[in-house]
Order: sequence, then structure tokens, then C-alpha cells
Amino acid sequence: MVEVKRALLKYAEAITEIKIKAFNEEINTYLGRNGGPPGYDKVESEKDIITNFIAYKIVLDNNIIGGLFLIPIEGNKMRFEDFVINPVYQNNGYGYKVMQLVEMMHPDIKEWQLSTPVFSVGNQHLYTKFGYKEISRNDDEIEYVKLT
Repeated sequence: MVEVKRALLKYAEAITEIKIKAFNEEINTYLGRNGGPPGYDKVESEKDIITNFIAYKIVLDNNIIGGLFLIPIEGNKMRFEDFVINPVYQNNGYGYKVMQLVEMMHPDIKEWQLSTPVFSVGNQHLYTKFGYKEISRNDDEIEYVKLT
């Protein structure tokens, strides 16, 4: 059973390793190179995220398989960031389940926001399946919102 638990500093290295695998695979598939958001491959960056935001690890059978963090926005709004699952575990419904669990953990949130690269077709499918609506896009990113 997949679980979402608060990330502690001691998990920063494991989450960083998953981010490197997940972002590099995604970028490599669509753009033919490695890459990700700034700091995705730095343990210190993950430690800053865990310290300054609402950071979670995604756990399956006592193994960390992913991570994400949330940024509170004014009122009852929250932003999803760096939502990653180790590529080995992708396409098994865990992403959808994690989104359900996160929403249940934050029942006071009435608006969820996130974005994904234009090329990330899998993410787009997951987000629209989960009820997110596209509100804007540019050449690089698509911005989504979900009202609850």
C-alpha cells in the first residue's frame, strides 16, 4: 500500500536520488538530455525544501519511491511541486493515489495549483484525470488548477 509521510532531513539523499532518476528519464525521453528544475540533483536543495516547505516522501512497502512538496498560498490554496515517483514504480496508479492521499491530508484546501512541462504528456494525463483544469500555457509550461 502506498503511503505519504512527512519527509525528514535524513531522507533528503534518498529523495534526491529519485528526483535525479525521474527528472532525467522524463527530460531524456522527450528532449534527449538530462535535466530538471534548479537544484533537483542537489541534496542540499532537498534539505532546504524539507526545512522550508511541507515536504513528503512517498512510501511503498517501507521503501521510499518518490517525493513532493507543497507551498501554501494565501487563503485556502496550495501548490504541488516536484511531484516525482521513481520510474520503476510509474504507471501503476501510485501517482493518482498519492494525489488522493495528499488532498485528504489537507481537507481545508479549496484550490490546488501545479504546473508541468508542455512535453510531459504522462503528467498531463494524470492531472486532468484527477480533475485539474488547464488555465494557461506558454511554450514551456502548462499551469493547472483544481477547485475542491
